[in-house]
Amino acid sequence: MSATKKVSLHDAFSYIEKSLQTKLENACFPDHPTAKGDISENAWREVLKRYLPSRYSIESGFVIDANGKISQQIDCIIYDKIFTPTFWGEGGHFYIPAEAVHAVFEIKQSVTKNYLRQASEKVKSVRILHRTSTSYKASGREEEPKPLFHIIGGLLATKMEYKKGLQEPQFSKAIDEIQKEDPKNKVLDIILTACDGYTDYFATGFPSDAPHKDKTTGAVARGLFRLVEALLAQGTVPAIDLKYYSDNAFT
Repeated sequence: MSATKKVSLHDAFSYIEKSLQTKLENACFPDHPTAKGDISENAWREVLKRYLPSRYSIESGFVIDANGKISQQIDCIIYDKIFTPTFWGEGGHFYIPAEAVHAVFEIKQSVTKNYLRQASEKVKSVRILHRTSTSYKASGREEEPKPLFHIIGGLLATKMEYKKGLQEPQFSKAIDEIQKEDPKNKVLDIILTACDGYTDYFATGFPSDAPHKDKTTGAVARGLFRLVEALLAQGTVPAIDLKYYSDNAFT
């Protein structure tokens, strides 16, 4: 009897990384910045759709709340449709109720201080929205309203613009400066790049002197795994209070 074959996880992780890098390199071909951005965004969303558990839906669009407030336009929204309807608006944009949202990401060609700030502002525009939570039935039992969890926020990019990448002191300084302005709402939990690794605060929380960093081969896959771990730790999204939405919409 032949020995059981083994799969090389190192090779699998490297493949994921190289595949994404190739797609993002192709995004550099068009001269039009909008075209580059669209290709990059689609590449990242495709990777997330392929490797995240099927319970999570992924779209670009806007996040809304029952009080009529709306977020800035978000490049990547990770959400769960188990309790929550989604809406479509003019131009085919998705409008996703805040209760359904697990995470939001800005997508850029590179990591710069300006883009870190833009990402944190977009994340904040989602986190400040009102979220309802009501009781619901599961397996025939009435369940209490779920507590609201921290919405994950981050920046996805092709590469670092900082010379020393993740180890660049100015990179860490930029994050600290931006996030300390509003630690509750402007925190970026993960900065994940296709070419230069990632850094995240999932294990330590922000602020932290020792965020997790990884720039070795296969870092893209390992960063995605850490994101999945953080998503699963949130549990199920809160059950949306549709009566609250309806009352606000028609009164």
